[in-house]
Amino acid sequence: MKRLRFWLAVTAWVVAGCSRAPRAPLGIDPLLAELVPGDAVTLAGVRLEALRATPLWQKWVAGKPVAPLDELAKETGLDLRKDVSEVLLVSNGKEGLVLARGRFSRAELEANLERRGGKRMRHKGATLVGNEETAIVFLGAEVVAAGPPRLLRSILDQRGRAGIPKALLEEAKGIAAESQVWAVSLGSFDQAARALPQAGNLSNLTKILELMEKSTFAADLRSGLNGTATVLCRSDQNAKTLSEALRGIIGLARLSTPDSEPDLLRAYDGIQVSLEQRSVRLRAEIAQELLDKLLGRLSAAGPGAFTPGFQLPRRP
Repeated sequence: MKRLRFWLAVTAWVVAGCSRAPRAPLGIDPLLAELVPGDAVTLAGVRLEALRATPLWQKWVAGKPVAPLDELAKETGLDLRKDVSEVLLVSNGKEGLVLARGRFSRAELEANLERRGGKRMRHKGATLVGNEETAIVFLGAEVVAAGPPRLLRSILDQRGRAGIPKALLEEAKGIAAESQVWAVSLGSFDQAARALPQAGNLSNLTKILELMEKSTFAADLRSGLNGTATVLCRSDQNAKTLSEALRGIIGLARLSTPDSEPDLLRAYDGIQVSLEQRSVRLRAEIAQELLDKLLGRLSAAGPGAFTPGFQLPRRP
């Protein structure tokens, strides 16, 4: 169960009304959208059925060992490579939920959790399996939710009366429906920043989170990478700091590229950073051939290979 909680937490990197919220402009599966709690401030989606058809998935994931996916399948019996069509990650800034739709073996999933010490807990006619820290609950034949039981009980209580908050829907309007991976957040980054290491390469991510007020991200991988990320910072100065940091990271990546790999420089040229007052926008357009080369180099080099000695200043 400890490792299950870990992978749920990893899976899970991102304001209410009493009536059902309108359908999301992103085309989020309505069965998942209606389960989003009214206090959600962050949504992240992965359209796995569409993602599995992309060249990136076929080359780097399909038929290959991928430690997080292998571990999740071993611990729960849930294989994201074939069983799930769409995943929606939800956070209220303090706790998170994973909502998924697909073809599940309910008996197998519940039995796996029980073998690892999970208990059955009844609520509103549904059965939660797990413990008081992490559990799963089936919401029909094709939908499963995972997370803290308190939140699972809450979505059971509000089912049919909640839905994606209008403020999140408004921020999501600019995200293209073709995106296989996307995220939108209204803030509450401070707690996430405190949960990350305060030293080493990940400390840069901590400092980036401290600068942010709200953000959107989307990636279309049907032909290479067509991605955008927009961050509204807390101040003009924070936005300038973030834009300079992103340009610095790209610059370091270019400097680390050996002369024998000029194509990789073209890939980095496809990543542009722009600044407008408090808003920082990152745009990436990388052809499939270049993306494969870049991923191959990142895989060989390991995490943090392009950021030696790079340090962001703390938030003013």
